[in-house]
Amino acid sequence: MDRRTALSLGAGAAVGATLAATKAAARGGPADRTPWEKLHRRLEGDLVLPADRAYEQARQSFFSQFDTPGPQGVAYCASVRDVRLCLRFAQDHGLPAVPRGGGHSQAGYSSTRGLVIDMTRLRSVSVGRDTVSVGAGAQQIDVLDALSPHGVALVGGTCPTVGVTGYLLGGGYGLLTRGEGMACDRLVSADVVLADGRIVTCSRTSEPDLFWALRGGGGGNFGIVTRLESTPVRISRLVNFTLTWPWPRAAAVIDGWQGWVADGPAELGTNLAVALPDAAPGAVPVVTVTGAWTGSQQALERVLDELAARVGAPPTGRTVETLAYRDAMMRWYGCADRTVEQCHRIGWTPEAMLRRGDFLRLRNRMFTRPLPTAGTQALLAAFDADRRAGHGRSVTGVSFGGRANEPARTDTAYVHRDTRFTLMFADTMATGKPAEADRDAAQAWTTALFRSVDRYSNGETYQNMPDPALPDWRRAYYGENYRRLTEVKKRYDPDRFFHFPQAIGTPEEVRR
Repeated sequence: MDRRTALSLGAGAAVGATLAATKAAARGGPADRTPWEKLHRRLEGDLVLPADRAYEQARQSFFSQFDTPGPQGVAYCASVRDVRLCLRFAQDHGLPAVPRGGGHSQAGYSSTRGLVIDMTRLRSVSVGRDTVSVGAGAQQIDVLDALSPHGVALVGGTCPTVGVTGYLLGGGYGLLTRGEGMACDRLVSADVVLADGRIVTCSRTSEPDLFWALRGGGGGNFGIVTRLESTPVRISRLVNFTLTWPWPRAAAVIDGWQGWVADGPAELGTNLAVALPDAAPGAVPVVTVTGAWTGSQQALERVLDELAARVGAPPTGRTVETLAYRDAMMRWYGCADRTVEQCHRIGWTPEAMLRRGDFLRLRNRMFTRPLPTAGTQALLAAFDADRRAGHGRSVTGVSFGGRANEPARTDTAYVHRDTRFTLMFADTMATGKPAEADRDAAQAWTTALFRSVDRYSNGETYQNMPDPALPDWRRAYYGENYRRLTEVKKRYDPDRFFHFPQAIGTPEEVRR
């Protein structure tokens, strides 16, 4: 047998052996017999195992709800050679392995019971004449800090510790999306370590099918990306704004915001939020419209007046502020009064001050047309139902459109080119281990909101916010592009070494 066939046939036995070792350890018998010392000796970076003092920190992804069970090992890769070494080791010993950057997967796909290949030491950022090169482990805050002195930026989100790579591979939207497109649209090239250990650089002219798939196909499907090259946006300032209305105006704000977004200029990036920081009975929801504008503040004031006219009432609170781009983004990150080192998750550096997320249940749907009045009423009724103390609950609308919708649906793997906005339904709790009744309540509440408006959606869901409850996730994430994505999977990872519950290409699909 060749190596590939042997790996395929041996995977089931290896997984069984891993489970047996785990059970034995729980009984106090012989534990894991994987020769971890062999990997430790050869790594340029560090290997952390459960017995090590650093393990409690090393095992963590962003959400504490996914802490158990933890990985058998975490390898902090210091080079591309380390990544190749980890892949070979995992295959030789029948271990599942996943790459990890920011670790923000909302479905827990940033971790595994096997080997976590941590990329955070590969976080260099360099500025060329026309492009920016970013190491796979860089986070949003790192890129902002490195690029700001050059007067450029990458299309990015509003969470500082999100990894740039996973963000881009799933599409990547942010405040600049309407004017500059999705992050994946600005990708020029990527270095990828494949499951068989080969290193390829893909672009429009080299490995073009893989390049197509990486632009929206999602992270962890085809290989481990070690470097991205993207076209930056030249920008020096941003105008931030926040508008607030009372709860009785919620329906009017939702209706007005949807039309405003559909007709709004490309300079506008905006979010709508209806939120209950604590959904205890009697608590009053907060209704806000926030965003950023790349034009002049004077022009924005007129655009905001138009929103107020659509709502039918002026906001009770209105703040507009022109800031240097770096300062504006630090405010979005919640780090206006912190240093860059402090604006990392606790444990990242001695100075880091940001808390991890605990529990999040989130569902989302995308929309081509505004909700009708009946849809808005159904959404708000579901939002206000089944109050439960200790749960933070929100409906968030995010604007798309503009340049994000200029490519055709099949030009890249990111298919959602007719989406005007998305609605997200989130239930959070300040513990990663809530009681079963609370977990069930979070799932039931988010599902009720999802169903209240699903009939008005385009049937699609943003793949960078994975939803384990989606039965139609292939169509929802990838639409008509899924078939081509399975062909790319078949070519670059035919043994499905990279797999997770919603990975592209089932065994049957890859064998066809």
